[in-house]
Amino acid sequence: MLKSSVEGEAADDFEIIKDNEKAGKLYEAFALALVCDSLRHEEGLRLVISAGEKVYLKRGTGPINRMYPYIEVYRGDALVAEIWTDVCFLAQSYLMAGGRGPGSRTPKYGDFHELDIVMVDAGTNGYPLPEQIWLGAECKNTGMQKGILKEVLGVRRELSLLHERSETKFRHWPQATARSNPPCCLLLYSSDEAVENYARAGSFYDIQFVHRPLEADVETVA
Repeated sequence: MLKSSVEGEAADDFEIIKDNEKAGKLYEAFALALVCDSLRHEEGLRLVISAGEKVYLKRGTGPINRMYPYIEVYRGDALVAEIWTDVCFLAQSYLMAGGRGPGSRTPKYGDFHELDIVMVDAGTNGYPLPEQIWLGAECKNTGMQKGILKEVLGVRRELSLLHERSETKFRHWPQATARSNPPCCLLLYSSDEAVENYARAGSFYDIQFVHRPLEADVETVA
């Protein structure tokens, strides 16, 4: 997908995706389609693009930016959540070390962590808090290596901590309960079948490792 210009942003931030980024961004778009397909058919949610006909995959990351289209998620007639791409959330390490309330220090680069796909409470702005996140997904169109396992384990730790099993914000998919606090869901989509070798570690920490090679067999959001 291509970036489009947004008023007030640097022009360099909105170049066409570079050649060395295309494979990763294509897989991110594919994983987004998989997530949307499962939310519709397995969870029974209704998805609508907020404006226009496209969701843009950004070259950079940052907070939620409502100048971009996003996906609205409805349960029945109620708007319950939104899906964004390439958004950073505020880390547990920052929040638990005094990053909440009056007098809290300004977060620095290491206090944020990116998720390729994130589903948050409707109306969330800025950098989402872990308790506002329904699910996060990482997308890897590359060979699965131990470094990726370490990376996603770190994301899980900064997203939530191990806890007694409690209800997520989902009824069925991706999971109705989780052993984490807050009980947000975390998925890793990989095009490499070797991802299945790491499923046991992922399962213990409530991370779903999903092997899906790139293919055109999923429906669009509309």
